[in-house]
Amino acid sequence: MRIKKKHEAGAAKNFITRTQAVKKLQLSLADFRRICIFKGIYPRAPRSAKKANKGSTAPTTFYYSKDIQYLLHEPVIQKFRDHKAFAKKLSRALGRGDVSDAKRLDDNRPRYKLDRIIKERYPTFLDAIRDLDDALCMLFLFSAMPASDKVASRVTQDAERLCSQWMAYVAREKLLKKSFVSIKGVYYQAEVRGQEVTWLVPFKFPQNVPADIDFRIMLTFLEFYLTLLQFTLYKLYADSGLVYPPKIDSVKELGVGGITAYILESKRADDYLKVEGLSGNSKPAITDNDMAARAETLSTILNKSNEEIDVSADLEEQNESQEDQVIDTLDSFTPLPNTETIVSDVLPQPEALSPEEAIKTLMAPFTFYIGREVPLDLLEVVILSMGGNVISEASIDSYINVDPDSLPEVEAANIDLDARKREVDTLLSHVTHQISDRPVLVSKVPGRVYIQPQWVFDSLNTGKLLPVDEYAIGATLPPHLSPWGDGAGYDPEERLERTEEEGDEVEIENVEEEVEETEEDAEEDAEEDAEDAEEDEDEDDTIQYQREIESEAKGIVYSKAEQVSKKRKRRDAPSRPKQTSEEKQAAEEKDLRKIMMTNKQKKLYNQMQYGIKKKELRKELLKTKRRKVETFNRVPKRQNLNNESDKSKKNKKQRNYCISIRNGN
Repeated sequence: MRIKKKHEAGAAKNFITRTQAVKKLQLSLADFRRICIFKGIYPRAPRSAKKANKGSTAPTTFYYSKDIQYLLHEPVIQKFRDHKAFAKKLSRALGRGDVSDAKRLDDNRPRYKLDRIIKERYPTFLDAIRDLDDALCMLFLFSAMPASDKVASRVTQDAERLCSQWMAYVAREKLLKKSFVSIKGVYYQAEVRGQEVTWLVPFKFPQNVPADIDFRIMLTFLEFYLTLLQFTLYKLYADSGLVYPPKIDSVKELGVGGITAYILESKRADDYLKVEGLSGNSKPAITDNDMAARAETLSTILNKSNEEIDVSADLEEQNESQEDQVIDTLDSFTPLPNTETIVSDVLPQPEALSPEEAIKTLMAPFTFYIGREVPLDLLEVVILSMGGNVISEASIDSYINVDPDSLPEVEAANIDLDARKREVDTLLSHVTHQISDRPVLVSKVPGRVYIQPQWVFDSLNTGKLLPVDEYAIGATLPPHLSPWGDGAGYDPEERLERTEEEGDEVEIENVEEEVEETEEDAEEDAEEDAEDAEEDEDEDDTIQYQREIESEAKGIVYSKAEQVSKKRKRRDAPSRPKQTSEEKQAAEEKDLRKIMMTNKQKKLYNQMQYGIKKKELRKELLKTKRRKVETFNRVPKRQNLNNESDKSKKNKKQRNYCISIRNGN
């Protein structure tokens, strides 16, 4: 029988420390981190760190041994080694002063690609879309960061370019579903290929870059996410028939930039024209004889249909009483029956739009004029996703007041400023809504609806056009709630159900009387409560003392007397509602399932139940607070001249009462 050696099986074999992995791969620690990020290999936590570390209790980072074995044959690692050798040769050439040799080495420096790793980690396209949340958040973060010695300007420009291309695609395909403005930035959620993608766009404020962040790790993630998003955008643009990368309007790029600077051209423009003109199922031309024959057969069919109409006329007269009822369903058109000489064409039937499709055309008839104080990039994608048109004050200024010297000679020669001003005047005549974030506007254009930016986001989340009165300029805005609800399960827009104590409705008169009574008798209630509490305590003490004396006289031991008092307390406690037979059976089955659990499962189950009860308690507490606020808001405000004096007297009495209690009087 072979003797088993210690630390050669189990956790000691399945796990490997980071130091051992670095030595096995013959890499530096920085290159090891990079290859692990590219391949998606992360540290693991074994159940017993002592067993995995072969008896040592020192804090150590562990990886799966199979993951490290999988990295041994990675081609990118060889590129890392080639780059290390290249760096040595380049430094040696520069040290000798051999510039030509250094230039030759720099031109032939080893470069690696991540396309094969992308295909390995995401076998299908849907897998890549599911993992876009972190990639988009990282790219939008770096697109808003300033260039520094740690973050190169090329990195921020690439991130900004890909972010604009993503937003342009989402706006054109009308994929945006939800949005929420928070302190961190604006959250967007789009549905791409049936997958929900959520990302955060930070506000474009001056960023204070902290010094305690290791940008090397973040830049490694950014390098991987840049490649991932480029592959994803190419596939999305190609499937939609668009040219990738999209062309950029140089005039708009010098001005505002953003989504409006990108020109999305279709690759299938000629194909669409062919389909409309020839229509794949083309038929031979119809002669005059064929038309005459078809007219005869059509007349016979119409005569038959008229006879059927006469028969059904009597049935329609019987149902005249139902004419007043309004039917919301769309009419359905049935084609005429086919014959030997005529074939009836089947037209597409009108269909009711689903809520998802209705959002795409919600703002189609509107043109929005966005002021320069409103962030254009945050609102533009939302309006375009709902079918609206956008005109910004900043883009108009950059379009009219263009500097010809900053443009190429060909484009500068074709600029006509007068024609551009006439074009702008025509565009402004179609404006229906103006979005402004100022408390007061000096001048207003007749015929425009002036709103605040929150109206656009709330209309998107609700899926309908909200009343503009609550979002007027200078008005107090309604609360902007998250469309994803509360993380603990509380929905602030949920309709509250009245309890039995509150009744079905709360009458305002009764609430007014209760408020008046509480205001008048606040001091009396406080005094009575204090006196009642003291009397109850005295009575409880005397009753307990009397019972103890009686038990001593009867010779009852103190422990037995305490048991009797506990039984009496249980008897006096409010009785629980009786359970039905089904509830009892369900409770018994639940107890049996608990008995069959292991200790670990019981602990996990108890933790889950504790978390659920905690959420339910918080939910009920918030509902109670909301119910009180709604009840208080139902009471109309009363105007009393002596309100302030009454409040001061009441506060003075309460303060004196608290002082007397503190002094023991």
